Amino acid sequence: MGRIDAIVIETSLLTADIKGIRLAAADSAVLPPADPGAHIDLWLPDGNVRQYSVIERAADGSAYRIAVLREPASRGGSAYVVDQLRVGQRIHVSGPRNNFALDESHDETILIAGGIGITPILPMAMRLAKTGKRFSFNYLGRGRQRTALLDVIDAGPLKDIARLHFSDEHGEADLRGLIRAPRPGAHVYVCGPGRLIDGVLEAASDWPRDTLHFERFAAPAPVATASAAVSFEVELAKSGKVITVRPDQSIMQALRQERVRIDSVCREGICGTCAVPLLAGEAEHRDVIQTDTEKNQNTVIYVCVSRARSARLVLDL
Repeated sequence: MGRIDAIVIETSLLTADIKGIRLAAADSAVLPPADPGAHIDLWLPDGNVRQYSVIERAADGSAYRIAVLREPASRGGSAYVVDQLRVGQRIHVSGPRNNFALDESHDETILIAGGIGITPILPMAMRLAKTGKRFSFNYLGRGRQRTALLDVIDAGPLKDIARLHFSDEHGEADLRGLIRAPRPGAHVYVCGPGRLIDGVLEAASDWPRDTLHFERFAAPAPVATASAAVSFEVELAKSGKVITVRPDQSIMQALRQERVRIDSVCREGICGTCAVPLLAGEAEHRDVIQTDTEKNQNTVIYVCVSRARSARLVLDL
């Protein structure tokens, strides 16, 4: 994965716990395009690597804008960014990668953001407003003072479109009311806390699964399966080498043990860095990136978390 030598050119506190940051290439080069839903990786000086959605890429390509919530249970990443990252500081970032891409061909798009989940949803709303597509934009927060980027919404084309819901004023949101009954050509995009995503999926239980799109910031608790208790083999198609994956290790760990280089960031199946083409065998897909349709196609495996249902998997490595 290529790295861009970047510099922090602006920071601001959007709320007490959310920091806005603008990053530019240190050599003033034009940054790669970032479509709505894309994220970048940040290699932090404390050794952590974290992914953050690109809210905006400057029209001239000179900067990315991101926003970071200081998580109460931070393992160092968000706490470092919010508390210590400063203007003028150099940092490595990746080019944008998009596991939550907006399909602009839908007849109707329902956008739902909860809390910091606004970061990938806002650029989707801006794009749809610009193109004149039919969509709704719902932004849920605990309270106005804890809800970021309201100024951006109020100052732009989304002012009269956004439906704001603050739980301290309005109580629990009616998620079924936001999405209503399934209808041809309608798709739902949701990002936010796991509780919100799970709630929307439950409210949309009668919707076709391929019309529901979501991005999680943390992987759900793994479900125990029979495959987790058995070993299986991984064949590397380019060399013919066969590697055994034990019950107590991931495919990625087994590959690295054999000195096969695999990039990985999250190790939870949420960032997409460790994707490997799957040529043969049946995988047990444990990532939260692929749709059910994509998992059934069985052509890509995220080796940091997924395992095998068959005795052997053949990887394009």
